[in-house]
Amino acid sequence: MELSNTQILALSKLITAKEAKKASGDLTPGDHPVDFTVRVSGSLKRGEDYEQKIVAKADPWTILAAALSHLNGVTVQSLVTEALTADPDLVKSIKASAKTALAEVKAPTLTPCNGKVTAKVAADIA
Repeated sequence: MELSNTQILALSKLITAKEAKKASGDLTPGDHPVDFTVRVSGSLKRGEDYEQKIVAKADPWTILAAALSHLNGVTVQSLVTEALTADPDLVKSIKASAKTALAEVKAPTLTPCNGKVTAKVAADIA
């Protein structure tokens, strides 16, 4: 028997990733027979699809790597030394400029997302 999308989502809402990870960590090595019945009841609601800026897609290390690739080793070391001894006011100014540059990198990260699924489900385990 194959589960429907609704059944799969209802089951996924019964436990958290943290609970599953803990259970996996607590399970001793070896074979563990499983045979139980679960009755799930409740309802699911799926919201409308939407777009969202996924910030993790805008990797600031890419822009730094591109900038550093144009420099030689001595210049890179000089930058590191300057960063470690920089005036806090100068750092604030540089961060403002960097924020503007990163906003340009983040702009294309607008990503279509499926609507959120919320659930009111309960399980009876036999």
